[in-house]
Formats: sequence, structure tokens, C-alpha cells
Amino acid sequence: MNIVGVIAEYNPLHNGHLYHLNQIKSQLKPDGVVCVMSGNFVQRGEPAIFDKWARAEMALNAGADLVIELPVCFSTATAEIFAESAVRLLYQTRVVNILSFGIEQYHEREFFALGKLLAQEPVLLKEMIKKNLKQGISFPLARQKAIEEFLTSHSCGYDMEAISKMLKMPNSILALEYIKAIIKIKADFSLFPVIRKGGGYNEQNLTGFYSSASAIRKAFRDNKPQQWDTLAKNMPDFCFRTIRKEIDSGRGPVFLKDFETMILYVLRRMPKQDLSAFFDISEGLENRLIAAAKNSENIEQLILQTKTRRYPETKINRILIHILLNIKKDIVSTRNPLYFRILGFTSKGSYILKQIKTRSSNPIITRASEYKDLEYYARQMFEIDLLSSDIYALAFKNQSLRKGGSDFTRRVISF
Repeated sequence: MNIVGVIAEYNPLHNGHLYHLNQIKSQLKPDGVVCVMSGNFVQRGEPAIFDKWARAEMALNAGADLVIELPVCFSTATAEIFAESAVRLLYQTRVVNILSFGIEQYHEREFFALGKLLAQEPVLLKEMIKKNLKQGISFPLARQKAIEEFLTSHSCGYDMEAISKMLKMPNSILALEYIKAIIKIKADFSLFPVIRKGGGYNEQNLTGFYSSASAIRKAFRDNKPQQWDTLAKNMPDFCFRTIRKEIDSGRGPVFLKDFETMILYVLRRMPKQDLSAFFDISEGLENRLIAAAKNSENIEQLILQTKTRRYPETKINRILIHILLNIKKDIVSTRNPLYFRILGFTSKGSYILKQIKTRSSNPIITRASEYKDLEYYARQMFEIDLLSSDIYALAFKNQSLRKGGSDFTRRVISF
């Protein structure tokens, strides 16, 4: 079989995502597309704007054949851990043989050189990164400067302008983490990069037909009626229908601000020493978090008082989500999903799932109640997924939907 793997959040799925999936179908003509998708909380350290079931439905309508949930302990982690755990999950299927991803620019020679360099992590490069970090800058910037200096000093003959751009662009950075993970775990994947269409990853304004997911989320947050027609043009009709259904039922949209009281509460009651159990909290950040929680009226103030050049907003957001969901660093650091949690499949996806069952040792979970048969660490991982759904539901506008246990009542979506 020729099976393509895609790692996505679809937060929400828009025309650019549909273009990517259409390119896979038209250029590769695969036997199927397997999507590993974030659940109710995503890598930016935010809740997904609509829940995982709605977004899985969008993915299947757009051309995915099987949607597998990436456990929340990894979907809310750093780009490196997010990428490695998702690549591992695809590799563990034992059926995926191609990885496809969107990217701003693709320079094959430089891309593979960077991926290999990041996977090998030479001692000199590590020392350069540490030196840059001591200047108080963020890790991505420290790494970018170190790589550029390292390659320039070794006279490798690469296009340094192309390398510099790849190390700055969000989708390119994530793609580099994918190739790094592939090299690290020795996954025998071919690559199919697709050049992104439309606005930049962080573009905040709706633009034409291919607006960014960031701009689309902002438009939902602003909730201006005059923007609805433009919003509709930026998404496939089936996605917009799903979204209207979710809004009409009171399931969304959901934003980080919906959890601000809960986050402030947890931080105000938590002993400072307990914060050291969470990923990325070090160098006195726990003191800043506790102080900021006491002096903040809302989530914006909390983030503003906590962030630094070393700890930018997205990193603080991820830390806050881990605290909210009680995701400890020991489970994040494993980088190893221990089960396949199935959110949806087509008839073709059903066949692919049968092949996975015969080839992979990972348990397949199609009903949440099956998690009780998992081994201890896998069960612990799944219980965090269950908790994340229960907490996510507290943000629903329709109070009758805020009850816990929704993962036990929602059925796998089948087309």
C-alpha cells in the first residue's frame, strides 16, 4: 500500500489545508491518507477553537481517510516534542510510508542538511546554542544564530539566505523537526512537501481566499457579522457548515480566555515547589508565575507579567495549559504515544485500520471505555486525554454540554 501520513491541527481546517490534501491526492494518488491530529488543545498552548470531533469531521470531508488523535501531553508540547511524537505515531502504524507537510519554501539540499545537523547535534553546535541562550534570547533565535554561525564557519557551501529563511518560518521550522525525528527514529518515510498558499502563519487579517488559521481564529474571536462572508470564502463549504452547527449547538468557538479563571485559581492555590514538576519551568519562572497570578486580573495580564525574551508568549501559554491539565514533564519527556485513539475513518480508512491492527503492536482505541485495558503508563496518558475533554467542555456556551465524560458518549465518526 501507498499510504501518506499528515500531521495537523486543522484549527480550523481552511482552504490552504484543502489545497494540501488535494495536492496529495492528485500528485501521489495514494491508497489512503492517515492524519495524526491534535485533540482539544494545540501546540500554541491554546484550546482548539472547535473540538476534536468537529475537526475530525472536517478532515474526513477534506480527504483524510483515518484520523488519529495525538495525545494531549504531546499536542501541547514544544515543536520538537510535538513533531517527534507525531512522527512516532505515524511510524508505529507500520503502514504509512510517505510524510507530507506544508512549507513556506523548499530547498531540498539545505533542508536535508539542516535536518541531519539537528538530528546529530554536534557538541560545538550545542555549545553555541548555550552561549546564545545566556544572552537571554529565545531558544529558536539562539538555535538559528548558532546554526548560521556553525555552517558559515565550516564553509559548507549552502545557500545561507535560504537556510536563514527556513529557520525563521513557522511551518519550515516544524518541517525541520519532522525530518529530524525521521532521522532519529530511522523511519523509512519518503517526503512530499507542499508549498503553502496564502497568508503567513501568523497573519492576523483575513486576505482573499487563503487566509491563515490565525486570521480565521481572530475573526471568530472578534465576532463581527460583516466578516462572515469573508470567513466563508476562506473555508470549504463543508467546514463552514460544521462550524455553524457547532456554534448553533453552543459548542464553540473556544478560546484561552474561557479558561482564565480556572488557570488563575490553580496557580493561586498551588504551592510554588509543585510547579517544578511541569515542563519548561526553571530558572525562577515558578516565582514569576506565582507572583503574576496574584497580581493579575485576567489571562492577558498574567502572560504579560510572566513572559520574557527567554520565555515568549507561546511558551508561557503551553506551560499554563500543562498546569491547567496537570500534565507533568515526566510524561511529556517520553515523546512516545502508546496507543492509537481513533476519531474517525472512511470506508478506505476502515481497511487501513485493519492493516494497522495486524502490523502494529500499539493498542487501538475506538471506544473510550477500552482504555481500561491499557498498560499502566498508556492508561495514565489516556486519562489526561479524558481530563482535557472534560475541562474543554467547561468552556461551552451551552451549559447542558458541560458535563464530564463526553469521550465515553461520542462515537467514532465514520463516512
